[in-house]
Amino acid sequence: MNLVEECNTNMGDRTWKALSPADNGRFPLMAAPSSAQPETHEPGLDLFWSLGGSLLHLHGEGGETHSRSAVGAWLKRTGLRSEFALCSQICHDDWDENNQRPVVRFTPDGVAADIEEDLCLIGCSELDIVYLDDHAELPFEPVVEALAAEISAQRIRHVGVRNWRPDRLKALCAYARNELPRGVQAMITTELGLPKASSPLWPEYVPFDDEITEIVRNEGIVVYAHAGDNAAGQCLFGDEDAFARLRAHWVERWQMSANDQIVQDVIARAARFQTTPRAVLLTWMLSRPFSVVPIVGLPELLAHHKDYRFAVEHSAAIWEA
Repeated sequence: MNLVEECNTNMGDRTWKALSPADNGRFPLMAAPSSAQPETHEPGLDLFWSLGGSLLHLHGEGGETHSRSAVGAWLKRTGLRSEFALCSQICHDDWDENNQRPVVRFTPDGVAADIEEDLCLIGCSELDIVYLDDHAELPFEPVVEALAAEISAQRIRHVGVRNWRPDRLKALCAYARNELPRGVQAMITTELGLPKASSPLWPEYVPFDDEITEIVRNEGIVVYAHAGDNAAGQCLFGDEDAFARLRAHWVERWQMSANDQIVQDVIARAARFQTTPRAVLLTWMLSRPFSVVPIVGLPELLAHHKDYRFAVEHSAAIWEA
């Protein structure tokens, strides 16, 4: 039984109601507080809740803590912790400034330390999903065993991945079936989008290719896909957020002839349904033949919530046309 099937048979539980929002009448997006724009935390969370949102992505970019603390304070003030599932990245590498080199934290100690930090910052007793990047040069078994211990201690519920090569992901899934109560259930990615990119968002990121797609479908993994303008290829249509042009590579990687017909098709669909290319791009994600939950930042939600609401309400019709 995969995560979505379990969601539909355990409706009384907070996590089951939240992890598969589209199947439970909730707004089928995951919202992400912005590390760079703390002024959007409160209004963005209020808006997300008003739309029926139930999933929050927490990621302290560069080690910042205010976004997680702000979410915890908002949940406490509103009394809505039971209505939300919280997803957090753990075991992110540190940086040794003195020696100018990364500090690898793909370890059991990294698992325990990051979960403890998140629980303290948010002010809760349990995280619903934690995910981590791979370090292909290291064995994953000790990390999985540490995650199993955290599940047993009721400090986390579900385990997800990001940027695992297909061979490593297959091996991990096979091992996790025996070690974790529900195996690997989630994947976070920046690389699922309709336009074609010549390279990933960052050089070390793993493309969402046919091999990854096959694993996701075979394993019943729910994909949480970043859908901000820099990950969706919005620069091909104009009106992209400033962040999408922060790095030249983030624009250049979309400049491919393979996108010419895609751009024309998206513009035509947008015109036919009197909406925007941004909305059409999101409907494509929501129409995949496997479970996808798009991730949007709170600043993007505040700026483009009309596009996102249209996409949620019309995704099937746009891609049946």
